[in-house]
Amino acid sequence: MRRVLPMILAALAGLPPAAPGLAAPGLAAEPAAPAPPAFREYVRVQERPYLRIGLTVTVVDRQGRPVRGLSRDDFRILEDGVAMDLADFGLEGERRDRPLSVAVLLDLSESMTGQVKRVREAAQALLKGLRPADEIMVARFNDQMTVLQKFTSDPGDPSKTLGRIGSARGGTALFRSIGETLKDLRERPGRKVILVVSDGLDADVARGSSVNQSLYLQDLVRLCFRSQTVVYGIRPGMSATSWLPFEGFVEETGGRLLYTGGDLAGLFTRLGEEFLNQYYLAYDIDPGQAEKRRRSVRVEVRRPDVFVKTVRGFSARRGHVEVLLRDLEDDDAKVRADAVFDLGFVPASRSLQAVLGASRDGDERVRRLAAVSLGRLGDAAALETLIERLGDPVPGVRAAASGALVQFRERAVPGLLAEASRLLAGSPPSLVPIVETVRLLGKIGDDRALEPLASVLREGPAGARLPAAEALGDLGLATGIPALRAALLDPLPGVRLAAARAIVGIAGQAARPVIQAYVETETDPGTKEAARSLLTP
Repeated sequence: MRRVLPMILAALAGLPPAAPGLAAPGLAAEPAAPAPPAFREYVRVQERPYLRIGLTVTVVDRQGRPVRGLSRDDFRILEDGVAMDLADFGLEGERRDRPLSVAVLLDLSESMTGQVKRVREAAQALLKGLRPADEIMVARFNDQMTVLQKFTSDPGDPSKTLGRIGSARGGTALFRSIGETLKDLRERPGRKVILVVSDGLDADVARGSSVNQSLYLQDLVRLCFRSQTVVYGIRPGMSATSWLPFEGFVEETGGRLLYTGGDLAGLFTRLGEEFLNQYYLAYDIDPGQAEKRRRSVRVEVRRPDVFVKTVRGFSARRGHVEVLLRDLEDDDAKVRADAVFDLGFVPASRSLQAVLGASRDGDERVRRLAAVSLGRLGDAAALETLIERLGDPVPGVRAAASGALVQFRERAVPGLLAEASRLLAGSPPSLVPIVETVRLLGKIGDDRALEPLASVLREGPAGARLPAAEALGDLGLATGIPALRAALLDPLPGVRLAAARAIVGIAGQAARPVIQAYVETETDPGTKEAARSLLTP
């Protein structure tokens, strides 16, 4: 931080960044750091010849509270009893590339009469504890499922949509409702959670059945694994009735079985904390070995008195590539969508080419799932197609393509920079793909994006300048401050405010004099008030 501060102060003063070993005006010069040893770094970029297995891992103590502060070295992954090397590790709540989608399913069958209360408050409490990019939806089910609240990140929305949930009646299509929800969740980026508020009974599955005895339940577990979804079972009250087979299903997905204790809102608040303190672990396997029928997974933590939850294992897909390729030619868009999603788990040249072709399907759901699969396959041959999909007329397809490109990280940057340059040169510039490209460059966070983002902020169309200011803030580089300071004079109030927020995000309290001066000259009352709030520590 000591070497970054002079650069920030110089940028805020409108001066070029100080050269190494020199200080910004008004600061004492620091002794020059010793020259680093002369060496060359050779980096070999290798395309992924493997299948990456990602796990969301919950670690709690004896009181059920999240265990924080664990490091990579505290974990060990065992697949079929064999220790696996960790390829990726992090805290879920700190990963911008893994936004959280939570689906709350409320059982309104006759068996739940009078037990589900204060759902609106519970949904609001959950949203307040999550990150701005995280979203929840709420649906009710008895013999069929009805969505009450579509996915939202606004804590105020449930108060408008969940005023009347309905009365308990009918049977319980519990697993059918979970399956329907999973098909929708698989199109969303990041990780997913399904919270099922139910007594666990299902009208279609025998009470004594187990997951391993039911092909239907095995398919649901497989879809949970592939869509990065964990299922939690929440029972409103104590009962002597067994949750089987629902409790076995929840355990297989890596979820937990919980009781509300009469306080659903309090439980949802605690769950929000748990979700952000879960850990993400990933390891790689040889795709050629992935056809094994069942692979068991266990995660161990080198800490005493803790409990660990994650998916118990996964099974190979049913059927063959040839079947999926035939399904891609089916007249039914739902069949094509299922096929292109499954092909995303088959790292092979034939599957890649088929998914690339499906990305231009006439059905938007097929295109969305094709983008998801291309991101999962991770082959650089998909970059051009995914960047092209950023201009898709359907917002959901653009979002899926963006989420896939984030997974490529720095490998996607050259293509995105070339696309930004091409779009800006158009007459008139194509606004929608420029906005998507700019936002992506900010999310990926590569310093090569600095000048192109500054160029969009200076010369881009009106609708692209605001996301360009936000992207420079996401980039977090002091060398982006001069362009942001210039944007404080932009004719659009929204751009000016976004630039001010980005400057504060980069420079912190060091930006105070710049923001004070900007507030004094701001002419739009609403923008002026919002900018003034940035001065509050």
